[in-house]
Amino acid sequence: MLFATEGLHGVSTRDIAKESGANLSLISYYFGGKEGLYKAVIQDFVLYVFGQIEKVVNEFEQEEVSAKTIRRAIIDLVDTLIDLRIANPHMAKILTREKISGMPFSRDIHESMMTNGGEKIASIIARGQKAGVVNKKINTRFFIVCLVESVMGYFNLLDCQCSWNEELYEMPACRQEFSQQISTLFLEGIFK
Repeated sequence: MLFATEGLHGVSTRDIAKESGANLSLISYYFGGKEGLYKAVIQDFVLYVFGQIEKVVNEFEQEEVSAKTIRRAIIDLVDTLIDLRIANPHMAKILTREKISGMPFSRDIHESMMTNGGEKIASIIARGQKAGVVNKKINTRFFIVCLVESVMGYFNLLDCQCSWNEELYEMPACRQEFSQQISTLFLEGIFK
């Protein structure tokens, strides 16, 4: 939690040891220092995210490709992203801070995540294109980035607690309505 609230450079190994109740020297021994611990925290979370994404993709791959199965997979993905963000607000802050600063400590982890998780998600759209049920003009990677960043960006906006947010979906109270809105936006667009 210290990394989320203070940032990597705003916290010392002494702060981490005090907060966790661990011996200060164990941080260096097991992680090589504060930066190693920071990277390990990110990597553990990304592996967890991979597992959740893989569940959605594996379920989709068990079924025949159709508009209905692709729709369900995208809705399941949106629900998974929402649940991950609600359950892990501190990790979202860490990852957002990393992206804003150019990913100095997580570039290799991010590359792995996009290569593994992003491509798995993109395969849903690609299989739909091959089956003729998804528009072939859709860039699969672009779709995935926009979808993921829309969900995460929405939560980042809510975290700012701006007055404009009063008309938006509060989380987790309005989770289902938000899921339906974002899924409809990405699967149907704004036109009738």
